[in-house]
Amino acid sequence: MTPETHTAGDHRIEREEPDFFVYRFPHGTATGAHIGELSKLEQPSWDEGTPHIYNMVVLGEDLAISPGALTETAKIFRASPPRTTAYVVRRFVHRTSMEFLTRMINAVGVKMQGKVFENEANARAWLADRRRVRNRKSVI
Repeated sequence: MTPETHTAGDHRIEREEPDFFVYRFPHGTATGAHIGELSKLEQPSWDEGTPHIYNMVVLGEDLAISPGALTETAKIFRASPPRTTAYVVRRFVHRTSMEFLTRMINAVGVKMQGKVFENEANARAWLADRRRVRNRKSVI
């Protein structure tokens, strides 16, 4: 599948497969409005009944996360199907923020499994493994 791309400021989302989306936040500031705009590419799959969403979220070292962005993100994904998300981060503050975001999204009722990685290759391998495990369970 040729990736579909949608942008919001310096940030973008790419659909690599029908249920796999890559969010990229290279630099600047990420706000709830950016996440809301980017998630528009993903949201039709929610309405179509996609049973599970896979994400990779790549945060650049020069990225700032605006106050309230994590809370807004949790609200946006409240309506989504269950998801598995791999975060690619290097900065401690981003790692902590993404772990907190995963807890918040679960707290508002979205089933989400998240894990933090230092590189995309490891994140992709983990997502592929999670997909294999989930698909194996759904066959049984």
